[in-house]
Amino acid sequence: MVSPRTCVALGLALGCLAAASGATMHGVVFDDRDGNGVRGPGEPGIAGVAVSNGTDVVLTDAQGAYELTAADDATVFVIKPRGWRPPVDAQNLPQFYHRLIPGAALPVAADFPLQRSEEADAFRAIVFTDPQPATPEDVDYFKRTVIASVAGSHDAAFGVTLGDIVSDRLDLFAPLNAEVARLGLPWYNLNGNHDLNLDAPDDRHATAGFEAVYGPSTYAFHHGPVLFVALNDVRFLGGPRYVGGLRADQFAFLENLLRVTPRDELVVLMMHIPWFYPNPSNAETFRAADRARLFALLKDRPNNFWLSGHTHYQRHVFYGPADGWQGAQPLHEYNVAAASGSFWGGPPDASGIPITTMWDGTPHGYAILSFNGVAAPVADYRPAREPADHQVGLYAPAVAAVHQGYVSFFANVFNGHDGWKVEARLDDRAWGDLRRVIEWDPAYAKLYLAQDTLAVPRLGRRLPDPTVSYHLWRGYLPADLAVGKHQIEVSATDPSGRIFTAVREVRVMEPAP
Repeated sequence: MVSPRTCVALGLALGCLAAASGATMHGVVFDDRDGNGVRGPGEPGIAGVAVSNGTDVVLTDAQGAYELTAADDATVFVIKPRGWRPPVDAQNLPQFYHRLIPGAALPVAADFPLQRSEEADAFRAIVFTDPQPATPEDVDYFKRTVIASVAGSHDAAFGVTLGDIVSDRLDLFAPLNAEVARLGLPWYNLNGNHDLNLDAPDDRHATAGFEAVYGPSTYAFHHGPVLFVALNDVRFLGGPRYVGGLRADQFAFLENLLRVTPRDELVVLMMHIPWFYPNPSNAETFRAADRARLFALLKDRPNNFWLSGHTHYQRHVFYGPADGWQGAQPLHEYNVAAASGSFWGGPPDASGIPITTMWDGTPHGYAILSFNGVAAPVADYRPAREPADHQVGLYAPAVAAVHQGYVSFFANVFNGHDGWKVEARLDDRAWGDLRRVIEWDPAYAKLYLAQDTLAVPRLGRRLPDPTVSYHLWRGYLPADLAVGKHQIEVSATDPSGRIFTAVREVRVMEPAP
């Protein structure tokens, strides 16, 4: 058991006292120079590495040794430091943890092998969320779209999936992992509400199936000058019911972890359920008290960035004083679009794969985060079946009557937010700013409504009901356009100055008598 003196020295007194009634676990975090996973002669311990039982966080001593308490069914894990990497299994899943077997003899010795790995200040990470296959056929769709898009076209250091790895089919973990392993990257995973054991007796046991494959559902690792924290924020309420939030032990883990993390290090919190309320009605989907506690915990840290999934649309949220955030800078949460889009639904494309456009009009895909030091990363969105520069969906009428005013066109800037500048022009006229609106994407609404005009229902899943898009801009055709063909051009400039364009033709005609 860690002594009170050691706890105080590490700044971890509260966490250590909470675990004082558990059994002892000990071991060494070591330099695995031959890569065989077993400590041998000439493989020294690594000092100052954090190890946790999911609540407490202790640092290894000068010889790389650690000692802490743990329940007999706990998972103990190492928090990978910068410049080191844990081993991975055959599916590139990092092996940074030891799962204790209930009833096993204690104390338990568990060593953690790490190997040196150079990590620059600048690096990239790939982010999936909600692959969510419900059938083996869905796994194949994922392989032929998302995996095919990423494979061979990235320089990422690692990847992460933000939950809903499957759709209540835990037997699909293995085939999905096999497809992700094709990317050749260490791949971290979070659980989502569709990765739970739905017949579990309580919240703690609901992630048993996930943890048997991926390890702890709350954990952390450093890469470069960044601390990544995976938080299981799905609070199981029995059956399919859940709400977003954190347990007391998770708050204790985060508090203890931050005590041994330099204040200016960039902290990236990763979760499945977003901290904002996705429904425009503002129904509580993440417990407000838990969000307020997280805000208070992080407000004095200057560098924060959050990642979430779950919604099957895409949105950037910047928290400020009106939301209860008291940090010096707005806090950015990037809610990433789903890899499965609209749950692998909709009419098929030419390859027979459902178009699976999301209900805000965003094509399904994934994110690439570009980090450089402790600044918030540049977040790029990549549609899975389109070129990388396809970032704007432009909707306009095919024809418009001459001299008719207030005919709208819409630009859906898939990765857009208030920090983007969106302009349009007609033919060679001057550019003018478009106005951001929160409405249905009419291009998606058209696809959705077309389903109800079919004489015979289509096989497969429907496109779901539209929801408002938070990255939609509107403009109007000038009423003085002459009869003939005209070109609408939209230019969307992101905060780093990159420009993405879309072009569409509209015909102006005399109305029929």
